[in-house]
Amino acid sequence: MFATCTQFAVDGAAAPLDAVHLTLMQHQTTRLNADGFPVIAVAYKDIAEPQSNYRNEDESDLTLLGYIAFLDPPKESAGVAIAALARSGVQVKILTSDNDIIARKICREVGVVTDDVLTGGDLDKMTDEELAQRLETATLCAKVSPAQKARIIAALHRRDHVVGFLGDGINDGPALKSADVGISVDTAVDIAKESADIILLEKSLTVLSEGVLEGRKIFGNIVKYIKMGASSNFGNMFSVLGASIFLPFLPMAPIQVLDQ
Repeated sequence: MFATCTQFAVDGAAAPLDAVHLTLMQHQTTRLNADGFPVIAVAYKDIAEPQSNYRNEDESDLTLLGYIAFLDPPKESAGVAIAALARSGVQVKILTSDNDIIARKICREVGVVTDDVLTGGDLDKMTDEELAQRLETATLCAKVSPAQKARIIAALHRRDHVVGFLGDGINDGPALKSADVGISVDTAVDIAKESADIILLEKSLTVLSEGVLEGRKIFGNIVKYIKMGASSNFGNMFSVLGASIFLPFLPMAPIQVLDQ
């Protein structure tokens, strides 16, 4: 937006947006971002005669009117859930279209370490193999597009990681489809819910950590049952196979084998 503005409004009067004022305004938006406020710049342009169609060239010589700053804090349960997932051996990575300043602030609040940050611009310069290697340490991917989110998940798959992705917006559709388990919420947009494998009805991220533990219990029980069934039926099946060599008929019919 700054690039399309040549003036800024102060008390109803317009003044030139020179390099000094531009630097001051950039510092102001940076301070707001550092406090966790996403910022939208608002600008206008007086057009003498309205047109039926507008082109990109018309978005020039704008007058900067001001900013809209809004706060979107993380849920109180987010930090607890992320800590619980870490204790369970689940790595949490943040993929966001917000800039890295805002993302770092939110990550600090929920306990995600951001020593290694990857941006969308950095991602475009990497090969698939370089990206896969970098994602082993990067915990925050900022200013990424929907296609880049899907590429990140594909890169994690190359390293044999099982990936779950949580998202609720239109931009999350490709990543939800690419993940092994796509997770959304009941208040998400329709395309996100349609792309997800699981929809959370409870508005708490602790459901994820609880779900991981319950899933591991179920998997463990399934493995135990398979082992128990295989060991108990091994003698029966071995006897049937051995007897079928000498007997001129089948010792057991297929349905009897299945019943065992």
